[in-house]
Amino acid sequence: MGHSLNKALKAFQQPNERLSNYYILSTALLGFSSIFLAVACFNSFPVITFLLYPLVFIMMCRSFVLLHDAGHNTLYKERWKNAVAGNIMGFINLIPKELFGFMHGMHHATVGNLDKRDHNPELKTLTTEEYAKSTPLQKLRYRFMRSAFARLILTPLALFIVVRFPLPMLKAKGKVSAIGYDLLIAGVLFLAVKYEFLTSLLVGFFIPLFACYVLVAIVFYLQHQFEDTHWLEEENWSLTEASLDGSSFLIFGKFMKAVTCNIGYHHIHHLNPLIPCYNLADAHDHVKQDITYKEVKISELFRHMRGKLWDKEAQKLVHFSEVK
Repeated sequence: MGHSLNKALKAFQQPNERLSNYYILSTALLGFSSIFLAVACFNSFPVITFLLYPLVFIMMCRSFVLLHDAGHNTLYKERWKNAVAGNIMGFINLIPKELFGFMHGMHHATVGNLDKRDHNPELKTLTTEEYAKSTPLQKLRYRFMRSAFARLILTPLALFIVVRFPLPMLKAKGKVSAIGYDLLIAGVLFLAVKYEFLTSLLVGFFIPLFACYVLVAIVFYLQHQFEDTHWLEEENWSLTEASLDGSSFLIFGKFMKAVTCNIGYHHIHHLNPLIPCYNLADAHDHVKQDITYKEVKISELFRHMRGKLWDKEAQKLVHFSEVK
């Protein structure tokens, strides 16, 4: 099935440059202008800032997905165009394109692989056996890491902090990109202090940015940490199974599909990460009769968050209370 499925999905790899331009330019125009107005109006007309919150939030979310696509070089045939588009989107959400692309590439290569969990910048998942053998301190640390507070509050903050560092494993371009973003942020903060609009910047930009990061953390969680997800040892692991059984189909309405640029079709994205976001829905419709996929709703977040440990025998995530 893998070969025929790959062949069927390959037809949707072709980027539509006009459509890519529309997504990038409209998001950039609405994103930067709404952020500027939200920050500029706060001191004199704060109500305008708060009225702009939904638009700022939506554009930040869209910019993140488009940054993600540019990291896969899916929006354009030429890599330099993807680099330009990715960095334009990265300026909206403060995530360097090269750094994110590197980290996300590791995720794609190791998702659902029990033997490569240390290479995957995803939420750490222990098996029931590993947890049972852990020390009390290790168990306490793991419980905190898997808590709703850590996922919904600390993870968004950690995302902002982690992407600030030129990680040693990055190539020179990635390190320069990370440092460049840091200098840009430092410059803006310097001007904010000098011209006394730091509070406006915090309220008009960083609060909706944090809200965007919270949604990113929720979506990333539900894409792979749902109850009947998929984990296997290296010798039995395959990309097709990891994509279909270990990646969810997040059910969104039309509005949320537009906000998140079809990010819910994550099973299709993992099967072929070269498919642009605007082709994912059509790709899914084309192959859905030939595949099995796992539907997850965002309203089910806290039910799925009860899954803390991977039970090899039951082949599902289970709560701590289910460990003997």
